[in-house]
Amino acid sequence: MTQKLFDDGELFEFEATVLTCEQGKKCCEVTLDKTAFFPEGGGQSGDVGTLGGVKVLDTQEKGGVVIHKTDKPLEVGAKVTGIIDKAVRLRRMQNHSGEHLIMGFIHKRFGYENVGFHLGKDEVTLDLNGVISYDELLECEREANEAIAKDAPITISYPDDETLATLHYRSKLENMENVRIVTIEGIDVCACCAPHLSSTGKIGVVKVLTAESYKGGTRVHILCGLDAVEEYEKKQSYVKEIQKLLSAKPEKIADAVKRLLDENNDLKKKLTDIANAQADSIIASLKNDGRGNFCTFTDGLDANAMRRIANEGVKLTDGMFGVFNKTAGGYSYIIASEKVALRAKSKEINAALGGKGGGSDAMIQGSVTADEETIRNYFK
Repeated sequence: MTQKLFDDGELFEFEATVLTCEQGKKCCEVTLDKTAFFPEGGGQSGDVGTLGGVKVLDTQEKGGVVIHKTDKPLEVGAKVTGIIDKAVRLRRMQNHSGEHLIMGFIHKRFGYENVGFHLGKDEVTLDLNGVISYDELLECEREANEAIAKDAPITISYPDDETLATLHYRSKLENMENVRIVTIEGIDVCACCAPHLSSTGKIGVVKVLTAESYKGGTRVHILCGLDAVEEYEKKQSYVKEIQKLLSAKPEKIADAVKRLLDENNDLKKKLTDIANAQADSIIASLKNDGRGNFCTFTDGLDANAMRRIANEGVKLTDGMFGVFNKTAGGYSYIIASEKVALRAKSKEINAALGGKGGGSDAMIQGSVTADEETIRNYFK
């Protein structure tokens, strides 16, 4: 059994003895008499770093034994120095301790439990077994950040069975033995196996990103500490770029965007009116004797205008009527018929015209690479 030293989450260097070293498929698997490397568990990935100068690529646990996956072998019996990648561990602890912190306030106010947790590379997700609004989450976020400013202690303990029976704590598991309790003084008590910071001040900041309905409850996306700062810096760079493009002050960006949207909607309406007028003009010019296939060619029309033409043109034939609109690589098309089953016919049409697309028996749409002459000959 490996002695686990990661109750002290801020222990980043230690001395140990190599007990075993076995060659795995893609790495060596090393066990030690003691370790501060945290193995994957509780929604958090295993630590990385070095052992005796050899890279530790991942850390797992099997039967209470911590397995260090290294890129090179280590001599059994050798004394080695373990060095945990502090930058990686610190960010994970900031996010994990931050999750406990905000969950403490959510649990106090709403009684919800965290029934799912994942600490990923780009974000942290927590799944609540109840519905909470984004505004309510922001209120809990503010309380969490106020607790960070107060620098409340975070402690690890292993209560005996008698004490545990009287303790009110959050846990995803039942009937556990040797329960490890993480306590944020005055805020949260939770069973957890992962390393944590020694106080809330070291979390830095807690930020709620987004939230959505999930399995009858709420999935919350957060970031904490340095990861949250980097996310803020990234979003600020987007804001500055938008500000530059709009030639607007930061506080006027929303007004500038609204003005652009209004102008864009006005332009869309004008373009739609123009397209409809073009479509009406084409419809008025359509001529057919009521028998056989025929088609027409357009340029610059959208799908709605093409469909408008197709719906009128199909009335003039007992065969197929096609609308072909010029594009960079050929034509987009809409073909309609009241007599021909186009769903089955589409394979033949696309093969003949170098196209792709499909639809219903009454109407199909897609694109072709054939030229106008080839298309007209096909419809004859």
